[in-house]
Amino acid sequence: MPNLIYVNEEAAITWLSAAGTELFTPTTLGAAAGRQGALHDFGVAARARRFAWRGWIKPGATRVVGEIVRIYLKLSDGTHADNDDGTGDIAVSAEDKLRNVAQIGAIVIDENAAVEMVASGVVEIDARYAAPIFWNGTANALSGTAGDFGFSLTPTPDEIQ
Repeated sequence: MPNLIYVNEEAAITWLSAAGTELFTPTTLGAAAGRQGALHDFGVAARARRFAWRGWIKPGATRVVGEIVRIYLKLSDGTHADNDDGTGDIAVSAEDKLRNVAQIGAIVIDENAAVEMVASGVVEIDARYAAPIFWNGTANALSGTAGDFGFSLTPTPDEIQ
């Protein structure tokens, strides 16, 4: 008889403006601008390679249904990163800097209200370092409140029963 395989969810790694695992401050992110969170070091010990990701934002005072905030995941081995915008919580210097960074999803403005909007998915990470990048592809600035943004990676290794 085959064994059952379950998902054994571990503690989330979070990118927040305060009290997260890593710093990430995309507050008042302007139209056609991006923000990268600080790189997280997963270390060299055995760990999960599959993660459930979740990103959330609040749009600013003006919203257009259907516009998007693109979500990227920057990876690095500690020497060679997907872009050269640095390793900390920093503004993306130009949209062209995202050409070699994997887009993992997008948050679509789904209503004309300043409410939390969320997207999620699954990603495999084999690199030692990773950081989220939000690119505001809308025509308007996002919320100016620090607690209105975040990103998480929850390790989801398999467990054989």
